Amino acid sequence: MKNDMNRVEPSEFVARPFAQFDKGWFLLTGGDFSAKWNTMTVSWGFAGTMWGKPVVAVVVRPTRYTREFLDARAEFTLSALPEKYKKALTICGTKSGRDCDKMALTGLTPVASETVKPPTFEEANLVLECRTLYRQPMTEASFIDRAPFEKWYSSADDLHIVYIAEVLAVRQAKC
Repeated sequence: MKNDMNRVEPSEFVARPFAQFDKGWFLLTGGDFSAKWNTMTVSWGFAGTMWGKPVVAVVVRPTRYTREFLDARAEFTLSALPEKYKKALTICGTKSGRDCDKMALTGLTPVASETVKPPTFEEANLVLECRTLYRQPMTEASFIDRAPFEKWYSSADDLHIVYIAEVLAVRQAKC
């Protein structure tokens, strides 16, 4: 992990989650850095408080390779990278780790996390280390408003899985 990162208590963390998810994106990484892991780009999610804990929620389609790692180990990291890494984020969101070496394609440097097994990245300017508390596949019947279902899903077989996780550690770049 870079030395220019400050540890921040989740309750003291100040962020722009709408902008980060929508425009900045995160690398979602599951698995075990010392064994096998995978990362993918996510741009949908939210942060808040639930069950008396600071949490984030992310959604992952069931066909994504990273989902296997999220389901096998109830931990993940979310890593935000500066704008200059947008191409790397695009690669991690469009290529599958089943078929290629994303780190070779992007030049990103995986590093060990402090509190969870999945890695983060040396280039990150924000890292959330998370422990999964809840996992639930979306269902077509649960859409009160049909418009999102009709816009974003071609069938009920491709609905996202929601992961809600406690934020165990926050580190962000020093100003």
